[in-house]
Amino acid sequence: MPKDIVVVVRLDDKPKETQGLDILLVSTEGEKAIKTYRSLEEIAVDFSGKNVEKMAQALFDQGKTTLADGLIRKVKIVGLETPESASAMVESLEALRQQDDDWYLVLTDKKDDEYIQALAAWAEGTEPTEAELEAEIEDHRKLYFAQTANKSLSVTNRRSVIVYHSDEEEAAAAWVGNVGPFYPQSVTWKFKQPQGITLQPLTDAEREALEEANINFLSVEYKREYMKNGVCADGEYIDSQMGADYIALTIRENLYNLLIQTPKVPYTNQGFVQVASAVFSALNRAVEYGIIAKDPESKKGMYLVNVPTRADATDDQARAREMPPITWEAQLEGAVHRVKVTGTLKATVDFE
Repeated sequence: MPKDIVVVVRLDDKPKETQGLDILLVSTEGEKAIKTYRSLEEIAVDFSGKNVEKMAQALFDQGKTTLADGLIRKVKIVGLETPESASAMVESLEALRQQDDDWYLVLTDKKDDEYIQALAAWAEGTEPTEAELEAEIEDHRKLYFAQTANKSLSVTNRRSVIVYHSDEEEAAAAWVGNVGPFYPQSVTWKFKQPQGITLQPLTDAEREALEEANINFLSVEYKREYMKNGVCADGEYIDSQMGADYIALTIRENLYNLLIQTPKVPYTNQGFVQVASAVFSALNRAVEYGIIAKDPESKKGMYLVNVPTRADATDDQARAREMPPITWEAQLEGAVHRVKVTGTLKATVDFE
């Protein structure tokens, strides 16, 4: 006979941790060892009154306007001695990478043209070529966010994002703090409303020039303020660039995990499929995060993966235990950035 009262209490599954943005803030107002900070109070102890403290404040204080479920609460900060030139600062960053290269998105307190141009060129060069990867160069690519008060700044490098703002407010840091918490979920950076940014006076011609130069800025349309246009300096959308970087990172991590944790992956068709599973896993994760599009009918990711067979391997590849390349292609999900609606009002409408 069943009991009249049944009580079941279970502990909920531990929430899965999502991979957060690895952000580095660079101060040029005195040398300070690189360190991870988790609160503004900690940052104030080491950088009180310095520009990097304002950057961190803008980065952290986005709770009122962000659409994300969380907020950025972890950042690395390094202090450099005031560089003599832009090239000297690039050299300092390269020296830092020898010590700590575990960061991805970088902002600095330098807003002069020559620094932005030099750092944008440096960021573009952090993505290794295929030849460099073959030569055992590690892939620690960076994404650089900069702020400028120059409406005519010309930067076209990949892997850099330029924000126009003439005030002392930290617009670039605020934008990162507003949109960054979504990562690795793919969202458009356009239409976001970073907290603590004042609308800048711009003529229609100046706005058009900024858009043509792929410089992002706070705009107003029908009394709605939001960021335009969510692009990198080369015109690529920020979310597309970050999505590609995420896929590269995840495939690499999956492959290392497989090869390190498996006693032996055989040089057979079955072994090749086992290796390919790491690629499929990464691409499926990219589908979940909205980086890769879904087929509207099957709801499966719209990607193709070419998995080689043992018969595809050359004798030299087999002798060197080198698997033939896995190739894939996928369709970006993208986002709606422009909408046009047309309609006609009639006295009568036949709905049949």
